[in-house]
Amino acid sequence: SVETDRRRRRGASKESPQRLSEFTARWLNLVVAAVAGFADSVWNGTIGVAFLYDVWKTNKRVGVAEALNGLANLAVAIPAGWAADRWSRAGVIKCGALTIAIAAPLYAYAVLEAAAGRDLEQMYVLVCVANMLLGGMSAIVNGPVQALFADSIETGKRSKLYNWLFVCYIVPTLLGPAVSIGYFSTQGDEWRLGLLRNLILLGLGLEIPVAILLCLFRDDAALGGSSDAVQDQRVTATSRASVETAATGGDVPLRPDTASVRNAADGGAIGGAADGDATDAPPNGSAAKPSAEAAAVAEPTDPRIARIPYVVFGCDLVVALGSGMTVKYFPLFFKEDLNMRPAAVQAIYLAVPVAMAIASTLATKLGRKVGRVQAVLALRVFGLTCFAGMVVLYDRGIARAGPLKYAIVALYVVRTASMNCTYPLEESILMDYVPKDTRARWKSLQSVAMFGWCGSAYLGGALADEYGYTKTFLFTIGLQSTGVLIYAQLLGIVGREASGLAGGGGDAT
Repeated sequence: SVETDRRRRRGASKESPQRLSEFTARWLNLVVAAVAGFADSVWNGTIGVAFLYDVWKTNKRVGVAEALNGLANLAVAIPAGWAADRWSRAGVIKCGALTIAIAAPLYAYAVLEAAAGRDLEQMYVLVCVANMLLGGMSAIVNGPVQALFADSIETGKRSKLYNWLFVCYIVPTLLGPAVSIGYFSTQGDEWRLGLLRNLILLGLGLEIPVAILLCLFRDDAALGGSSDAVQDQRVTATSRASVETAATGGDVPLRPDTASVRNAADGGAIGGAADGDATDAPPNGSAAKPSAEAAAVAEPTDPRIARIPYVVFGCDLVVALGSGMTVKYFPLFFKEDLNMRPAAVQAIYLAVPVAMAIASTLATKLGRKVGRVQAVLALRVFGLTCFAGMVVLYDRGIARAGPLKYAIVALYVVRTASMNCTYPLEESILMDYVPKDTRARWKSLQSVAMFGWCGSAYLGGALADEYGYTKTFLFTIGLQSTGVLIYAQLLGIVGREASGLAGGGGDAT
């Protein structure tokens, strides 16, 4: 009828701005990830580490700067996550943008002075202060931004979009090493402070567009119940079914339609009539039958589901402790122990993002085939095996020099891709099972793991100075293996995802 058409048009006009906000939140996240990936790849890796080492001549100074970054991250993370959940995610994100605008010029000034050899101790203090500001910024931004991203995606359908987010960050990180290779090649391909200084200044300048983009986030991008946690959707299904059954005069069924419940848990809609249809009077005065939604009264929620975020956090913390001991020292290992020139080292970090982007896409597909937890565990074990192979090749003197040293490089690339490509799967699991009103806090709590990462960087620097890089690698392998064992507790708890962004749910594992 005409009146029905009018109602439909009015409803569509109300929904359109909301859908636009959801779309904007997703794409703005992807753009921010791409710009941040480019900026970080220019300065916040090999170049930054090499500059600190060459100016202050010790791994410990590198480790202290990283540890302070993590300490600031830890101090800010929980308050920022709480404020984002209780007040405004977009408002907290804007505070992070302001922090970038302060930290980037401060770091640039310290680098300029240190490269000129002036006031080295004071400049090291300024580098540490700027690093702390950037650590605080990371905590402020990552929790609320990631929570807003999760809120704009339906539960059970996040792996694909998280893979896009991962690829949007990783692929632009190709540009940083590419810029460095071109620059070093035209300037003599040597580790000179002036060259390192210029690249750091370029990267810091590219952080400013990131700050501008962060000011564009809005709080109205969140979906409704379709982005709630799995267990919350089950509770909602139970509540609706109970109300509907009471309205129709029926009894709550003793045995739920578990297939429908599983479909809802994996991101599909629970079948049934629209809200307005449930209360219509049955024809001919016959007894009303409960709809499919009423039949899908949620089966008792697996109590182990409440354990999921704690297991993920525990695994993240242990893995981060191991990673922090070595990640910042891989470029120095290639530079000092394998005697590789700047362009060659940067070529490694040109290959790594390509491998990670390809591996993350394959990992997402593998997760749909065998289950997300199973895929994460298999890839982590494979990565640790490659890591152990690196240590054996170097310590046994098999591949320390000549062309054979590139076998170590190849294992490093494969190891790094395997260990990091699981991010989309892990994030989709966490966000599928964390209630919406605590997502920013849980994402911010991951900054505690970041502190472990940065804090262990100091210990890794001390061990590298005393025993060498490969001995430190062994500690990392041990800690990350422990993390794999912790994550294995999720086997049998986490269900598979829906097969696509718009498709129905999949089967639980």
